[in-house]
Amino acid sequence: MTRLQGDAGVVTTWSVVVVVACAAMAGLVLDGGAVLRAHSDAFAVAATAARAGAQELSETAAQGGDVVLDPTAAQDAAAAYLAARDATGTVTVTGATLSVTVQTQAELQLLTVLGASTVDVTATASVDALEAPT
Repeated sequence: MTRLQGDAGVVTTWSVVVVVACAAMAGLVLDGGAVLRAHSDAFAVAATAARAGAQELSETAAQGGDVVLDPTAAQDAAAAYLAARDATGTVTVTGATLSVTVQTQAELQLLTVLGASTVDVTATASVDALEAPT
């Protein structure tokens, strides 16, 4: 059996390329999951803070049968929820809508080799104060 000359090292090169590609895919899957989990957690905190703030209705409007947010109390309640969870975010009240935006970071594990150790994640949730159906 004769061996072809000039193909030495072809398997080694191919193996290196496949190993690097598999490592990159594993990094994307693992770190992509970490980013998705951080976004989901941030959205959960934002949504719960928004619901907490939406509970703060104007007493004078409620006595008249209207559903109106007390902007200061709603903002304070949502901000207190964020502070209790050590979350960083902003709260805005516009009419009957309360919006909470939470900023956090996802820690990367495998893709730190490429120089990025964290990814900024932002999630926003809004709640409308509505009159309960009768």
